[in-house]
Amino acid sequence: MTAEGNGSIKVIDSHSVHKITSGQVVIDLQTAVKELVENSLDAGATSIEVRFKDYGLKSVEVIDNGSGIAPEDYDSVGLKHHTSKLASFEDLSTVLTFGFRGEALSSLCALSEAVTVTTATASEAPMGTILELDRNGRVKSRSEKTARQRGTTVAITGLFRPLPVRRKELERNAKREFGKALNLLSAYALVPCAKENKGVRLTVSNQPEVGRKTVQLRTDGTPSTRASISSLWGPRSLENLVDLDLCFQVQTEKSVLKRRTITEGEDSGTQVRVRGLVSKFAVGCGRAATDRQFFYINGRPCNPSKVQKAFNEVYRTFNATQSPFIVADFILPTNTCDINVSPDKRTIFLHSENNLVAGLKVSCILRSILHLIFYAIFISKSSRNRSRPPGVRLM
Repeated sequence: MTAEGNGSIKVIDSHSVHKITSGQVVIDLQTAVKELVENSLDAGATSIEVRFKDYGLKSVEVIDNGSGIAPEDYDSVGLKHHTSKLASFEDLSTVLTFGFRGEALSSLCALSEAVTVTTATASEAPMGTILELDRNGRVKSRSEKTARQRGTTVAITGLFRPLPVRRKELERNAKREFGKALNLLSAYALVPCAKENKGVRLTVSNQPEVGRKTVQLRTDGTPSTRASISSLWGPRSLENLVDLDLCFQVQTEKSVLKRRTITEGEDSGTQVRVRGLVSKFAVGCGRAATDRQFFYINGRPCNPSKVQKAFNEVYRTFNATQSPFIVADFILPTNTCDINVSPDKRTIFLHSENNLVAGLKVSCILRSILHLIFYAIFISKSSRNRSRPPGVRLM
């Protein structure tokens, strides 16, 4: 069948295909930055610096002290679907790295004015190589050398210039898009940077077109989510937070059992652990908005809407007027979730998600009740201690 008025069906040229698919991978400023930070984490970096110029309109630069890029990999570093993290499709069920499709740099090359990579391995430092990539991700220059300790710097200039409509949208909403990027980088600061590589120091700055360069967020590399929260929002933000540590069993849904040809009696379910921090389940201990709610699957930031809704529903049964501060990392077997769902990897498909949400609600409610009981006992003892005469000891 042919398209009406367009003649016969013809193959789309490779350059157009590259631009179309790249536009699906990198959809906005925050996605572009996320991809580069994930590459740094996968490279074993313990220090990552993100530099925005004019809120990302002029350029974005990500600097790390990771392993660097070996000279034999220069030609493939920006090519589509070239990666060191997967050998076959089956590896997706066990992948633990943030990147795995080899699309980030390739897509950024297609969607930017220029992409430059400066890199040095341990054996090459303190001398690094500057790679200039063309729109197709091919290396067009590698002759220039520069002083560089071990690690990689990726500089993106003129994001979305080849796509006029998307570029205009970015220019119109530059500060809002920059804010979204900062929020996503905060998510990486809280768990991945506190969990990966024994702690990662993250620094984010912005150099406006007019004015001084300002640091937007900074963590000190301490492998602790509490330390990251304190660095991002100050020590007082920890006052109403308690540790979140839940463990519950999730029964596999019947439809999944059928696909696996397993009977209900043979299935032992999946153990899920949830670790992190949450606001105290008491009036006045939450927040007015849901702006500080961060969710992860095995350390990977994601947007599980049903899980977020479940947390908020349970919390509001104890504190009806507020929402909780949440940092929740769901630790579960890699074969019980699918991370290859959306091009930006922010959507994760959870097997037996309805059962997981039900189990989460029950576990949260039980924990909330226990917390309230201990909280009531603590308040009662405190008031009794304040009201008793000096020198009287409670038995």
